[in-house]
Amino acid sequence: MKSLPDPRTFAEGQRYIYGLLASAAGMFCGAAACFMIALLMWGGWSRSEEHSIVVIFGWSLGGFIAAMVVVIVGLLAGGPVGRFRVEAGRDGASFEADRA
Repeated sequence: MKSLPDPRTFAEGQRYIYGLLASAAGMFCGAAACFMIALLMWGGWSRSEEHSIVVIFGWSLGGFIAAMVVVIVGLLAGGPVGRFRVEAGRDGASFEADRA
């Protein structure tokens, strides 16, 4: 497997770091979600507490996945050298996209 070329500019280096962070965040969140599901399935819960545990884990897992998506999209799109720029002021809001 060929290695990636060195970044030529500071922005390329920052995008590379954010890509690595987003990949690591996705792997961590995926492993944690699998662990939560395994704990739910093989946790040895009693019949009386199963419903409560399923509700708590369901909402926790849903929030966890939503947070994972927000963080990854935020890192890839809106980081300090991201390709999107959003501004809000007294005149209104503006959204710009960089094509580079």
